[in-house]
Amino acid sequence: MKELFNSIYNFLAVNDFPTLLESSRKLEWSQVARSPYTWLIALPIVIFLLWTKKFKIVIAIASFFLFLLLVQQYLPASGENLSLHNLLIFLLGALALIGLNFYLLFVRE
Repeated sequence: MKELFNSIYNFLAVNDFPTLLESSRKLEWSQVARSPYTWLIALPIVIFLLWTKKFKIVIAIASFFLFLLLVQQYLPASGENLSLHNLLIFLLGALALIGLNFYLLFVRE
């Protein structure tokens, strides 16, 4: 267990938040969707979660990927200016995801 925490700590120590944002910005969804490894890992997990009716987890995972898409599309790379339009779209999208998750995961039980 200690090794797991050390590996997480080392990963976060090497990759700070701007580096993680930049790597998520460079992620190409078409290559991820074409990769057989993605389907070999993701499809059984999604089928298992749907089979066991763990819809809350599926919604949380989908929200995470939608948030990554928001970051990738509307936040500029480091050193670039952030327009008010992109900031508002990002904030409204993030608030919508937070509100949807809060409602589905906590209010509607």
